[in-house]
Amino acid sequence: VLWFVHPSKRKSGKQLQLKDWFVQVIRNKYPALEHEGASCPVEVKDGTGKMLGGVGFHEVIITRPHDKSIADMKVPEVELVLRAYQERIHDLIAEECLEYMLVFHNHGASAGASMAHPHSQLVALPVIPSDVYRSLAGSQRFYNKHNKCAHCEVIHLEKKKQVRVIAEYKKFIAYAPYASHFNYEVRIYPKHHSARFETIATDDRPLLAEILISVLRSLKRALKNSDYNYFIHTAPIHEKKAEHYHWHLEILPKTATLAGLELGTGMEVISVSPEAAAELLRSKL
Repeated sequence: VLWFVHPSKRKSGKQLQLKDWFVQVIRNKYPALEHEGASCPVEVKDGTGKMLGGVGFHEVIITRPHDKSIADMKVPEVELVLRAYQERIHDLIAEECLEYMLVFHNHGASAGASMAHPHSQLVALPVIPSDVYRSLAGSQRFYNKHNKCAHCEVIHLEKKKQVRVIAEYKKFIAYAPYASHFNYEVRIYPKHHSARFETIATDDRPLLAEILISVLRSLKRALKNSDYNYFIHTAPIHEKKAEHYHWHLEILPKTATLAGLELGTGMEVISVSPEAAAELLRSKL
């Protein structure tokens, strides 16, 4: 449904052909959701709960080199991947029935990558997921009380303290969040308030690509190429202003397995403080 050639070929002046693709977006062969034309899902009662049909889109964003992860790519190459994310979100926003879009990337078998070939995925959902809903509700409460974005306040505090900051570039910052859910968890934010990932300016995409590559390379060096997931949290499709929200990219390395305590209580146990994680990752940049 979308393809881009390698940046070097775009500049060569030659006619572009599909066989020269570097990034390609296709429908998932085994989708978690399926689009059924103009028919939106209808809620059906099921005892004390409700059910909704899995109507939506599930796409795969593939990069061509088999043995080249995001961490091993150059800035113009990763910029194309980010552009593919953006363009698919822009295109799918026009579809009926959709409420939320999630872009995610699984690296390694323990992170859920069933195919070894590097790829990302996009799911367009007919609902706002519960975890995202709770995050949105929390940021809305903070905004209502203080008339400020909670995420902007956290970024300001992290910049001031510096102990959890991993990298800070012109327009983006990466830090290990306080009370991390995973060892070596990293979050990347735009430094200036922005609710939607898909509205990134063309000139800012290479800057995001640069900090993403830097952080992933640092994690690769520090954790011996540990498996990881990353995903992008952006404002819901129909939330027009969303002044309270701040889009961000979260990276969750797989250094431990969730067990009974975590699964039974929802309380994550980490063995590395975010301050120690940030110090190590800074040293590996």
